[in-house]
Amino acid sequence: MTKLKGMTGLNRRSQRKTEAEEQPKKAEKITTVATRRNVTTGTSPIPMRLSDNDKAELNLWLEELSAHTGKKITSAKLLRGLIKMRAQVNEKKLIQAIYEAN
Repeated sequence: MTKLKGMTGLNRRSQRKTEAEEQPKKAEKITTVATRRNVTTGTSPIPMRLSDNDKAELNLWLEELSAHTGKKITSAKLLRGLIKMRAQVNEKKLIQAIYEAN
């Protein structure tokens, strides 16, 4: 049996490693553009149990809001908006609406 000539995969990998070590490392680029992190990526979703009628009403409301804004409004965005305007909501009317919904 004759001896194989040429490079084996292991030899090529070790050669690439030594070549990479010999080359000067490139300086990392500095970006000045601020990136906006999505803060909901690390949290678990909150389940919402709604009846079929409530789901239909929610979807109608979301479609109306999307039509007014020209952008897609999701139920999560709607809930975030309601949380943001918490100070302007009349608590007595909200509590009454919650009792009537059940």
